[in-house]
Amino acid sequence: MDDDSDSKPRLLVVKGTFEQFGGAERDLLNNLQAWQEHFEITLTSLHLPQDARDILESLDILYLTPAIPWRKPTGGWAEFRALASRQASNRWWNMLELTEQGLRLHDVLATSDVVHLTSGVASLEFSQMVPKDLPIHYYCLEPHRGLHEDVLHRRVDGTPKQNLAMTKFLLGKQRRRDISMTHDLVDRSNSAISGNSPWIQKRIKSVYNEDSGLLWPSVNLDVWKGDCPEPEMRVVAIGSASYVKGTMDTIDMLAGTNLVYHHVGGGSEEDLAILRNHANRKDVDFVVEPRLSQEALVSLVKRALAVISLARDEPFGLTPIEAQAAGTPALMVDEGGYQHTVKDGVSGRLLPRGDWNAWHSALEEAKDSENRAAWSKAGQAQIAEMGLQPEDQANVLRKIIAKLRD
Repeated sequence: MDDDSDSKPRLLVVKGTFEQFGGAERDLLNNLQAWQEHFEITLTSLHLPQDARDILESLDILYLTPAIPWRKPTGGWAEFRALASRQASNRWWNMLELTEQGLRLHDVLATSDVVHLTSGVASLEFSQMVPKDLPIHYYCLEPHRGLHEDVLHRRVDGTPKQNLAMTKFLLGKQRRRDISMTHDLVDRSNSAISGNSPWIQKRIKSVYNEDSGLLWPSVNLDVWKGDCPEPEMRVVAIGSASYVKGTMDTIDMLAGTNLVYHHVGGGSEEDLAILRNHANRKDVDFVVEPRLSQEALVSLVKRALAVISLARDEPFGLTPIEAQAAGTPALMVDEGGYQHTVKDGVSGRLLPRGDWNAWHSALEEAKDSENRAAWSKAGQAQIAEMGLQPEDQANVLRKIIAKLRD
């Protein structure tokens, strides 16, 4: 390990896959430039889309991937056999000797000072390859919800995909493997685990019986700044269509409002067909947006009446602070991480699931220009106060890693 105090620690950033390219992936990529003030960064992933590669290349960050991008196997049979975990482990081991870039991951590990592992599909499996003398920080955005909750085993309308008790039983081996890998990582003398909100810190304690630190996600205010046009009669919700994201609840809530619902994040064709039919029955104009560029997303959010979410126990949720940064009202369900980033009636609204009258009243409040300005101003002040900017996160991560290297 390099003891030169003037050199930056060599940080290997690990994210199993960027295939979903949701909030967690956006947060990681948006923070790397600030991290570069403190670290020399290399990133590795089993699936890295071109959009992500473009960002890394613009920052001059070396990345390592397999020659053939790995895609998570889907379906009940794959889940019950822990196929994704087994495949991911094999791909990581293969990358020790060869990557698409012609380098060996083994050599990068040998010259790294610390590993930063961001949770998600195929991430935790990497920890099994990290030498015991190499410090490792595990950023647990949420305990695996498919293993430790039933919300991902329900159809978009909330009905079980299969018998939930049987599903829990069949996933027992994979669930025990997830817990075991987490304990193995945390039990190292030179490791640390951080949650991304007080809500997730509680979940880490509940699922793994481990105490954790706190590393907030962030929002780059520069990305979202600029004048706000007059709001159009549309609302925006972000996240793949699903029961856990509350997509059908959102349609139910919007019935009778005459607002256009822009759903950003897509979803399976089956789920989207169900949702379109449901929206037709409820007379809600339901627009499915493809995966948008950062610029297109900013434009859509700035023109919206509100950014809304009825997601179930969202771990942190970037959407409220992005909306506040954009000057657009954030109307969130009063659950999970949203309770830490929205002060009801001050920087947006926190609303009960199912009380559609309360939501409709909040949508009317969102039309008021004074409310919009006041909520945004308070939200941006709270972002600064909580330390939710990339520079803040980078500084906290620097302190975590310095402690691991002592």
